[in-house]
Amino acid sequence: MTDAHGLLAFALSLMVFGYQHFLYAKFIATLVPAWIPFHLFWVYFTGVGLMVTGLAVLVGRFGGRLSTTWLGIMFLLWFVLLHIPRAVTKNTRDEWNSAFVALAMGGASFIVARAMPGKDSAMAIR
Repeated sequence: MTDAHGLLAFALSLMVFGYQHFLYAKFIATLVPAWIPFHLFWVYFTGVGLMVTGLAVLVGRFGGRLSTTWLGIMFLLWFVLLHIPRAVTKNTRDEWNSAFVALAMGGASFIVARAMPGKDSAMAIR
């Protein structure tokens, strides 16, 4: 698999995940901790962020490197603020799996950011 194939798979999966945030917004809002206000806002905000980042990676424009870096930061914040507290309090395999998926996606986002072309003027996927 070439870098372009990996970028394509990453970009398309982000767009699917973003779409799912709109499709299952009410359920996803129940996963946001009570101490964070405006649950649905954050669900939609995250969905838009995932789709925009996927599009930026796909076309190699709109700050693909910057957006994937911020995506990695977002995933790592989720890991620390959302998933670890849930995994520790509920202590189920599903919660621990979700925590490590968030950690892996954060790391993958940083890897993709590094793999993005230096200048966003050229197409990333050819």
